[in-house]
Amino acid sequence: MSGVVSRNALNLKWRLKAPNDESSNVLYAIGDIHGCAHELGLLISKIAPGASDTVVFLGDYIDRGPDSKNVIEQILRLSKITNVVTLKGNHEALFLDFLESPQSVGAGLFILNGGAATIASYAGPGGTFEIPQSHIDFLYALKLMHETEHHYFVHAGVPLKPLSQIDLKNDEQFLLWTRQPFLSSDFKWEKRIVHGHTPVKDVELKVNRINIDTGCVYDGFLTAIELTTGRLIQIERDRDYAAASKTASPDVDRVAVRFAGRLPVYVRNDQQKTLQFETLNYNQFGILMKEASSRMAADPILVVGEHVTGVIGANTQTAIQFEGVIARIETRKEMRLYGVRLERVTNGNDGREWIERAGVTKRN
Repeated sequence: MSGVVSRNALNLKWRLKAPNDESSNVLYAIGDIHGCAHELGLLISKIAPGASDTVVFLGDYIDRGPDSKNVIEQILRLSKITNVVTLKGNHEALFLDFLESPQSVGAGLFILNGGAATIASYAGPGGTFEIPQSHIDFLYALKLMHETEHHYFVHAGVPLKPLSQIDLKNDEQFLLWTRQPFLSSDFKWEKRIVHGHTPVKDVELKVNRINIDTGCVYDGFLTAIELTTGRLIQIERDRDYAAASKTASPDVDRVAVRFAGRLPVYVRNDQQKTLQFETLNYNQFGILMKEASSRMAADPILVVGEHVTGVIGANTQTAIQFEGVIARIETRKEMRLYGVRLERVTNGNDGREWIERAGVTKRN
């Protein structure tokens, strides 16, 4: 398997190029990492950026993969020996929601979108977790975009309008979350857009954009592109290392942080009837929800053991599809509550990537 070395690879010292190296002043971009710290260490060692080079990270450093904490730690170390630009991804935005307001909708979406793995990477004894101040500072310092003479770097994409008309405040959600119509557009921006966010099997080199999210956490590759020459540098996901990490840290998939934010839930039952509920609390394993109607139905509208599918949330950018089983039903203070054991949820509402229960990812 390409790029696979021993587990001590993360301890490698990245060499600095000599000041007169012909490859100095090189511009690199690195795609979505999603907690794949092992592969990031190998990639950085392989490209060995020099003191006068620039490395632009396109966001989504955290969630789903085994070691989000170490990803941020590596980037902080790298910033001491070369020029580093770090962009915000939608997962960092959700993480900030979690840090600022643990009961918010965004905090719950963070957990359902793989944030439990991030929390696990910061876990301490007794189920507690502590995030270093340097990592919090890192998150708050992330940029929405970066541009050079020929390239415009962003996490997800840009609106179909001249770059000079982009308003970072009003367009932030677009820059962090967009897929269509951006991905299928032949719009000619003033500069070539370099982005990630949407996993692809192979790097997309379009006339107007370059997508370098090659789905490392989904058993793909972690990709860097040398914009100076167009050269691609890739590290394949080391499945053996990922399995060893999981064995060494068996609690990673069992971190359950519960949130009490209110989210609408739309459920389709075995009869394909759509029913509306509201969450009382939820984590990456399940949902406790109540009937949305102010008047409790005379009889339960779902039954224990029933398989259900549905959507959590109403915002089309952040809504999450799920499959699960009704695990329990109870009546409490004139409310009928339904406990759903989640079997899997999607990475966003487009259904392209499903996340198995307990954070195990599987590509359909």
